[in-house]
Amino acid sequence: MQNLARKYALEILIKVNNSNIRANNLIDKAIKEHDFSDKDRSFLAEIVYGSIRWQKHLDWIISQFVTPAKLRKTQIEILEILRLGVYQLLHLDGIPDYAVVNESVDLAKKYGNKGSSGFVNAILRNIIGNKDKIRYPDINKDPIKHISVKYSHPEWMVQRWIDRYGIKQTINICSANNTRPPLFLRTNTLKTSRQELMESLKNEGLSISASDRVSESIEVFNLNKSLDQLESYNKGLFQVQDESSMLIGHILDPKPDEMIIDACSAPGGKSTHIAELMQNKGKIISFDINKDRLGMLNENCQRLGINIIETIVSDARNIGEYIKEKADRIIIDAPCTGLGVLRRRVEARWRRTPEQIDEFAKLQYEILESVRQYVRHNGILVYCTCTTEPEENEIVIERFLESHPEFHIQSISSLLPDMASKMNIVSAEGYLKTYTHIHNIDSFFAVRMIRINSA
Repeated sequence: MQNLARKYALEILIKVNNSNIRANNLIDKAIKEHDFSDKDRSFLAEIVYGSIRWQKHLDWIISQFVTPAKLRKTQIEILEILRLGVYQLLHLDGIPDYAVVNESVDLAKKYGNKGSSGFVNAILRNIIGNKDKIRYPDINKDPIKHISVKYSHPEWMVQRWIDRYGIKQTINICSANNTRPPLFLRTNTLKTSRQELMESLKNEGLSISASDRVSESIEVFNLNKSLDQLESYNKGLFQVQDESSMLIGHILDPKPDEMIIDACSAPGGKSTHIAELMQNKGKIISFDINKDRLGMLNENCQRLGINIIETIVSDARNIGEYIKEKADRIIIDAPCTGLGVLRRRVEARWRRTPEQIDEFAKLQYEILESVRQYVRHNGILVYCTCTTEPEENEIVIERFLESHPEFHIQSISSLLPDMASKMNIVSAEGYLKTYTHIHNIDSFFAVRMIRINSA
């Protein structure tokens, strides 16, 4: 059925190009609607994610075998067929070249104009015969273009990272962004222990390992089935969550019977973790502007056995319309460019613009300004993002602290799990900074602040 997987991969890629829909949502939809084998399910995800991650790299290769004029006239369906084909030829092992070409030609016959199949056949066969002649921009003459093309990232991102980190580290960042992200499960401590969950997962045929960085975390290897097919999932014994995100709950350090506000909560990984850390005692008010994603939070609460979370559809800048009392702790998982999770959100690198960094920074500061007044005296405010850019992180916080001297940064080292505290992820200023290319978890920024008076 790999030919069927290729067909749906093509349709997904076309939709991703023509909308703001995320690829993972389209893949999940296709898997639910069609009876793919475990192997074909994995193949579908691999060629979709791979073709999107490596898009600029693939286009560079294609451009060496097609004239610029011809490439400009190539319909999007045929370009996506070529991307899929080149990705399989150059990035995947175990698939015969002839099979890739034949399936690509069949797709071109169905989706292309007259002559498209011959065009696809000629280009792919030419690439197969001339793999050793593919050339990239000279790194010494134009390092930005070289890294952009070879590691498939927009030039503006590469430029920013070279300016901040240098060439070698920028290559490491881009390389890490092109890898498959690890899968971590957070043990639902309301229902089970990590050891008991591991035994259940092993009985269900999963290859797993206990994390030494976060006490609730289990890493899953080579998952070949949907998680919702697992009895342990349906019993609410775990939640999918990256370890960097799990660390945020520990930095907030919520206590039972407290009142917590999660200002930008959906789809609720942090909210549900906070509830578990609170032993499902107290109150959490979870705000989000997206009604559908809040619906996912409510579904997860039901599955996990959590009943202390109240969800409210609202812009985080307007939470004062709903808050009757000040909170013990507030978390702002701020909207951001997401440049720290590019290996997970594969299409984001092509959708983001440099102008959006400043746009998000403005929004982030507005959310901080709105939310800070609902932190009680001696209460805690945690701000976090999944971006690497200082304008959305340190600069926002520095501006906020300058305007609001009642807030002070608190040390977080003692709040982190033992191994995490030894990972050199806390800066001299007290910020949490994790990096995909160094720690193999999502790149996150976080800061914990205490309000020390009622001003």
